[in-house]
Amino acid sequence: MPSGSFVAGIDVGTTKICTIIGCPQTDGRLEVIGVGLNPSAGLKRGIIVDREYAIAAIRSSVEDAQQQAKVEVRDAYVGVTGAHISSVNVTGRTNVSPGPAVSEQDVQRAVQSARDGVPLPQDREIIHEVVREFTVDGEEGVTRPVGMSARRLDVELHAVTGTVSIVENVERCVIDAGVAVARRALEPIATGMAVVTEAERDLGVILIDVGGGTSDVAVFLDGSIAHTSAIPVGGNHTTRDIARLLRVSFDEAEKLKCRYGRALPDGIPEDESVQVQLANGDQSEHVPLKLVAEIIEPRLEETFALVRGNIKRAGTYEQASAGVVLSGGGSKLPETAALASRVLDDLPVRVGSPRGIIGMADAVASPVYATGVGLALLAAREGAGASSEPEGPQTLLQRLTRWWEGLLPRA
Repeated sequence: MPSGSFVAGIDVGTTKICTIIGCPQTDGRLEVIGVGLNPSAGLKRGIIVDREYAIAAIRSSVEDAQQQAKVEVRDAYVGVTGAHISSVNVTGRTNVSPGPAVSEQDVQRAVQSARDGVPLPQDREIIHEVVREFTVDGEEGVTRPVGMSARRLDVELHAVTGTVSIVENVERCVIDAGVAVARRALEPIATGMAVVTEAERDLGVILIDVGGGTSDVAVFLDGSIAHTSAIPVGGNHTTRDIARLLRVSFDEAEKLKCRYGRALPDGIPEDESVQVQLANGDQSEHVPLKLVAEIIEPRLEETFALVRGNIKRAGTYEQASAGVVLSGGGSKLPETAALASRVLDDLPVRVGSPRGIIGMADAVASPVYATGVGLALLAAREGAGASSEPEGPQTLLQRLTRWWEGLLPRA
């Protein structure tokens, strides 16, 4: 039975729902004690399209993780992504209040000044923000200004905005699945917590999380986040290409891609083939594996080319000295890193799996779990742990009360 406190992260993805429960350690690592990975439902490109299916999928994932961890998750950090996401770096400034040093109130005023500079149409809101650095009386690179002598305090803020209704729909589904949202967090920032090293952040690195419906992008420079975005192309697009060109069902195409797919056709013998069931259900035929790779290659090329253009427009591409880290289920195909490097001007590319964890580390040693682990790591870093009480027998009244509370509108 775990003791102390625990945190939870829920990755609500297009193809899977991943719940991670962990116990923060004094050395900064996370002991993973529960994992729930279930097929997603009711989502398309990170957007809720069927609430009931989405709620059921989230609930199933959470219950699986709870059963392993022997704890009840009351709240969690929830990931947000989608093509509606955009980011901007803004600055704020305040005069330091009379006194011996910068106070917490001075910091809050500077950050609010930066928030006020974020362009926000009526249908958008700030969903995640990260302080990049402070400047104290013209001296840049300050990380903790509280207690320093100063007259003027500036802050550079990385603000991520999204469409209000899309974000709220994800939150409502999590709440109706029985879990309160402790914080919503941008998925590429959370993923970076799990797979990007501090040295890579300092040198400058590009993170590409290839998901089912979207590919999340984050650029870290000088130790902090500098750009975030989401490209509306992911692994499901590759699967649909295979299904249409080979005339097989989506499920058959997904199995074919996962079992035999490669990002590059080079080196695959012409005579290697696999038998597939055609969409009509009555016939099957042998498909050359080289042909499968030839279908996959152009779609992945398009994905990485779109990422390249997105980062170039943001003005951060040339500063990524440490190269590229790939994550997500779409990065698991053999030769994906080599293809990404070819498209991204021969930058060094590696596939990242979660790090900084103990406990069930082997169970989450895959890029598929990176965002879920990152959300739990972010919760641990921000001290969001809940009391670790074992899940025990509950009365019917207790169960009905929690179910009813989940249906009530939030204040």
